[in-house]
Amino acid sequence: MRITITVAEPTGDFQEKLLTLLADHAADIEPDSTWTKERAERLYLALPTNARRIIKEAASRGGYVSADDLREGEEGSLRGHSAAIKRAVDRGAREGWWPDTLELPVQAQGPGFGKVVGYLIPERLVEVFQHAANKPSRDW
Repeated sequence: MRITITVAEPTGDFQEKLLTLLADHAADIEPDSTWTKERAERLYLALPTNARRIIKEAASRGGYVSADDLREGEEGSLRGHSAAIKRAVDRGAREGWWPDTLELPVQAQGPGFGKVVGYLIPERLVEVFQHAANKPSRDW
């Protein structure tokens, strides 16, 4: 059985009772943590050009794009490009576009501090983000 509940502007009393009920049944509740095509499209369209490029290039290459393929020029910086993705995911959760349980779809790859060597989209998300990058729509 699958039940999806959306409550717009609940009263404080109702919210408290609902959260108590959910807490009582926490073992049986699975949070929504799935990137759907619609969510991926909405994220993609909310991003600035450079962040979109990371997703488009990584998705079209099977999930990974090297930083060198994204840099413009030998000294080109990618600083802040993937941070825009995190900000957009956080904003989407605040705006109610998706739950706050979604993972970041793009992970910087590198030695830690310093330049990243590439960006990775987990294999299970590649198809969803390929679709978003190749055919974004506004039909949410």
